[in-house]
Amino acid sequence: ALPVNGSTDIIAQVIEPSGTPPQRGTRVSFTTNLGSIQPSDAETDTSGKAVVKFFAGAGSGVATISAISGGVAVASANAVKIAVGTAAVGGITLSANPTSLSAAGGASTITAVVSDAGGNALAGVPVTFSTDNGTLGSSVVTTDTAGQAQTVLATSRTAKVTATAGVTTAGTGGAATSPTATVTVNVNAAATVSFGAPTPNPGQVGQPVSFTLTVTPATTGGGQIRQVVVDFGDRSSQALGPIQGATTLSHTYSSSGVFPLTATATDSNGDQFVGAGNVVVNPRPGLAVSISVSSANPRVNTPTTFNVSATPSTGNSITSLNVNFGDGQSVQLSGNATSVQHVYTTAGQFTVTATATDSNGATGSGSTVIVVAVGFVTADFQITPASATGTTATQFNFNASASFSTNGSITSYVWDFGDPASPQNTGNGVNINHTFASVGTHTVRLTVTDSNNNQATTTRVVTIN
Repeated sequence: ALPVNGSTDIIAQVIEPSGTPPQRGTRVSFTTNLGSIQPSDAETDTSGKAVVKFFAGAGSGVATISAISGGVAVASANAVKIAVGTAAVGGITLSANPTSLSAAGGASTITAVVSDAGGNALAGVPVTFSTDNGTLGSSVVTTDTAGQAQTVLATSRTAKVTATAGVTTAGTGGAATSPTATVTVNVNAAATVSFGAPTPNPGQVGQPVSFTLTVTPATTGGGQIRQVVVDFGDRSSQALGPIQGATTLSHTYSSSGVFPLTATATDSNGDQFVGAGNVVVNPRPGLAVSISVSSANPRVNTPTTFNVSATPSTGNSITSLNVNFGDGQSVQLSGNATSVQHVYTTAGQFTVTATATDSNGATGSGSTVIVVAVGFVTADFQITPASATGTTATQFNFNASASFSTNGSITSYVWDFGDPASPQNTGNGVNINHTFASVGTHTVRLTVTDSNNNQATTTRVVTIN
């Protein structure tokens, strides 16, 4: 047997009738039906042997080689027969590397080795590959000098690969047979990982959120679960170890938003299986907080009392209460205080804000605006038309007779109409008229001064269409 383009020596032994070799130089001619013999004629040596070289060539088949010398030819039954190429195939073996793929699938290199009946590697033999699952990089590959032909199987399911080499020969009973071999590449079975719905849904900042994680290993063809890691989506994670079945987890989120849940299970094959979900977390509800002044007519250097109310979230309590008096001063109260006093050293308008925090971390605030005066001076005025709405043709009357002072008489009424487009944007007097020169919203400001030089200011809004 020879591979395609192989070669071998052909030896003819010439014997005379007496049983002795002929004289040296006896010519012998050679013939073949396949390939070539070089040279086609040769002379015997002293032992009666003539040696030539047979070249198989590029074709496959069985070469029948004969010789003739002096009119005597080799009997047809004694002709030399050489199987060339596919005709020389005696067997084929098949292997895969790797023989097992991850549950996600992958690629395996399939190697066929073709040999003759004596176990010698055969080059130049076409090998045909086929598979029942996946795809092959090449379906027909010619063996190399080592008798190997390779292709690559890509599959996501367990696959059987079959390789066929050589020519079809008559088998037992005349049936056509071809040398074939098979190999199986296994794909590991997959485990499943899933999340149940979170409770509560949606969750709330600072409160635990629970959910069920279920890990189900593959019943057959898969590995054992070695580790499960849960990522809660807020840059925190937890390793749970080799769990399987249903497990209840709890996690507390410190901020609001939508957080992706991811669980990764790793089995003994090194395969990883991922389950995903998400958790919606709402902000803590704001606390209901209110603050009001209980002292009538707050005055400079006189204690002003404020009433404070804060309602905690369900099942919790107020842990702190901060009151900012609006004059650069504040006080931190413990627990759910209901009142607080403050002394203002200057007159003016101040925004007082109370901010409460409960034991769950929820916060809320409320505020009020007060006017602190030196003495009891009040600025007040009425507008006609009473709707305080008109056009640039409407004449408005502003009457400040409702203003009063407990420490003296009011000596000055100063008006600012908030109407810079008008040449009469300001004015004086307890009763005054004004027609607005531009459309829009105008803030009218009245400042009154009493005989003790105490002042008070108030505003109203007029809309001009």
